[in-house]
Formats: sequence, structure tokens, C-alpha cells
Amino acid sequence: MIPISDPWMPRIDRGLCTGCGDCIARCPTGALGRKEDKATLVQPALCTYCAACEDVCPVGAIELPYLIVKQGGYET
Repeated sequence: MIPISDPWMPRIDRGLCTGCGDCIARCPTGALGRKEDKATLVQPALCTYCAACEDVCPVGAIELPYLIVKQGGYET
């Protein structure tokens, strides 16, 4: 279980990422960029968690963790 205090940021699987740049082009805040020909979160503070990057990735390399709040606790 991820501690609730951890930052909730997009996770990019660099092994799956093809470097197509669709997510970078779609990111409305410029939080994503390219490093070593792969997408990466270059400005984490700019991420608004809009999920545009996750939606546009053609290979499913981007995942946004979501928090499910339940009575008595939470789970991811």
C-alpha cells in the first residue's frame, strides 16, 4: 500500500514507452518532456492530474495511480 503522503504522479513505464511524443504534445501544462528519447515527468509540480497523457498513450505506458477511499481506510 502506498502511503497517503506520497506524491500522486503519473507513472511512465520507460520499457513500454515508444517515444512517440503524443503524451508530451497533449499535456496542457508542460509537465511532460523527453529524456533519452522517452517520455518523462520533467516538471512534476506542473502536473494537474488531468489524465490526458494516460488517455492518449497508444501503448498504455502511462498510468495514474488512483486512491480509493473506504470507510476505515484507503487502498490503491
